Amino acid sequence: LSLECYIGPEQNLLATTESQCHRLLLPHPILTNEELASIQALDFRGWKSRTVDMTFPRSQGAAGLQPALDRICREVNEAIDAGDSLAVLSDRAAGPDRVSVSSLLACGAVHHFLVRNERRTRIGLVLESGEAREVHHHCLLIGYGADAINPYLAFEALGQARRDGLLEASWTDEKRVSVYRKGVGKGILKV
Repeated sequence: LSLECYIGPEQNLLATTESQCHRLLLPHPILTNEELASIQALDFRGWKSRTVDMTFPRSQGAAGLQPALDRICREVNEAIDAGDSLAVLSDRAAGPDRVSVSSLLACGAVHHFLVRNERRTRIGLVLESGEAREVHHHCLLIGYGADAINPYLAFEALGQARRDGLLEASWTDEKRVSVYRKGVGKGILKV
């Protein structure tokens, strides 16, 4: 088994052409912050990405959830119309005045919206989420349609653990992220 995954627009599976080779190969579905930044800045050979905010104003309360989901789906659909290859669903804007839509709910809603409209194969879905921490979270997100996940808050928690003396000082940022990805990867393969 392998953790490698191809993401991005797919071509007709019934016709073998060289255009089917134009997909992005990721060695691991868990993206580092640097890999995500590269994807968000992507502008190469017609490949572009669009970041879609998964938050809504706290002042809207529970009534703001459905309009937020509708907006997220609409913005991903507009990304396809604009020719974008990847959509990054992000909850980074969450804060005291902005509530994040559940990553699983947003990812599943977008995936099924695109499937219903026969557009799912036209774009890759990448998730930038502070919610995803455990193997189970990652497996569910992949099962609900995410092609890749950046668990930025898990990486920050590992950094904080080092600063608090819970991890050895010799553990660099790269080592912490590498060990986390390896552990999550093994868990995903078991599932």
